[in-house]
Amino acid sequence: MAFTQDTLEKIKLVCPKTKADLVLDGSLLVSADPQSRLRYEVKDDIPIMLVDEAVELSTEDWSAVMARHQRDPQTGKPLEAT
Repeated sequence: MAFTQDTLEKIKLVCPKTKADLVLDGSLLVSADPQSRLRYEVKDDIPIMLVDEAVELSTEDWSAVMARHQRDPQTGKPLEAT
């Protein structure tokens, strides 16, 4: 079974450091917290949720991920449907 955004939402997985929402970006989970901007890997469909192994994204890279997932590139919050 592949790890998908739907799976992420069903199990309500959050960033272990900040408890912020996560978005699945390819084979990576990215925290929606704009201060931490942490990225976690998914290996063999298993999320590696160790803060010590997380990578901090640059502001530009994090903003691009948020924009791809219909989230505000400043705050990480979902964009309102218009």
